Amino acid sequence: MRTTIDIEDDVLAAAKELARLQNVSAGCIVSGLMREALAGGHRKTLNAGKAVAGFRPFPSRGVLVTNGKVDELRDQEGV
Repeated sequence: MRTTIDIEDDVLAAAKELARLQNVSAGCIVSGLMREALAGGHRKTLNAGKAVAGFRPFPSRGVLVTNGKVDELRDQEGV
């Protein structure tokens, strides 16, 4: 079903990034997340707090870091 809703920029960027990683549409991601939220479910974070390849993930600061942002920072630093 097609409809129009207002989604904040950071939320849309996160949905698009998840969609890219999972090779599905952003609409599919948003629908799944809304379905989980409305059903009272929780999304479990993969390896939350556990070491991955010898590194512990940083705690969430509520900011989405996309590949585009990483590329932007690399350009600024000349890396």
